[in-house]
Amino acid sequence: MPSVVATTTISPQRTGAALVLNWTYADGTTTIAIATNYLGTSQWLGIGLSLDDRMGNDHVFVCQRLSDDTIQLQRFINPNGHSYPTLMTADSNLGGIFQIKRIALNNGVAYCEFTLSNFINTVDRRKKRSVSLLSQSTQYIVLVAIGSLDSSNSLVQHFLTHVLSQTIQLNQPGIITINNFEGSVVLIRAHGIIMLFIWMLCVSTSIILARYFKKSWPTRKICDKPIWFAIHRLVMTFAAIMTVFAFILILIYKRGKWTSSNLSREYAHSIIGMFVVIAAIVQPMMALFRCYPDHRYRFIFNYAHAVVGIGALILSITAIFLATLFTSFNSGLSNYWEILVAW
Repeated sequence: MPSVVATTTISPQRTGAALVLNWTYADGTTTIAIATNYLGTSQWLGIGLSLDDRMGNDHVFVCQRLSDDTIQLQRFINPNGHSYPTLMTADSNLGGIFQIKRIALNNGVAYCEFTLSNFINTVDRRKKRSVSLLSQSTQYIVLVAIGSLDSSNSLVQHFLTHVLSQTIQLNQPGIITINNFEGSVVLIRAHGIIMLFIWMLCVSTSIILARYFKKSWPTRKICDKPIWFAIHRLVMTFAAIMTVFAFILILIYKRGKWTSSNLSREYAHSIIGMFVVIAAIVQPMMALFRCYPDHRYRFIFNYAHAVVGIGALILSITAIFLATLFTSFNSGLSNYWEILVAW
């Protein structure tokens, strides 16, 4: 049988981050080929065959580009979602015998081709297993993930995931092509950029303005309001709106799913982030229903407004620092925490 990879062409340029997944079926054997121009040095790309659109109970085939630019192909199972996948051995017997057919790196394009055969399983099917048996007659949802490799070439938590709309059935031939794999990453980047801009620049500047510039420009007003107050109100309203918008972006990226508690830093970031979003909504609502400046209970609003505002700023800084320590960002973002310290 001719190589499936040989029939697959991909541009070596990484713009668009192309991925081609091609599979054929003949005489009980499924041949699967992965070709991608996205893999950089010390990175991995995993193709997961799942019964749903979530990680867990999956069969995963990982194409790796090692630190010396050699290609490695391995089969894993992912029984518990975000936990570290388990490497399959020859006697694992979870459906199909896995054999590597070809691995190569040509002009920046990584090729990984393998076969799955001998799906007949004589082991007692009532035996409890960590994942369901891989079957050629089952339709699987394809999960794609890309991550980095550490110094020992072990898998590190993925920094990009994608759920394909097209399903795969191993006893029927097919091909899936992705020309723009990075679309979902834009949501993460937009979320991070917006939050950094809002909480490092806008909110902190507005707090300083309200704290130290109340007596500046005493004779000038904007819309019959002191300049400091007009700017403070405008900037903080903008900050609240953009914070909610950034939260919606990450909610779309996660498809409404909560971050797994197995990822301690990511989970802590999400919890703290929720408090920040709540505070961003409460602050303008509190200001909207405040009493007059000379009211005898005005001090209650002043203290509450200050505590919630400063508390939200402290929590936002904590969330930003946690984000630089995400395992999925080990490829570079963690090197920039010094900038936050300097700020």
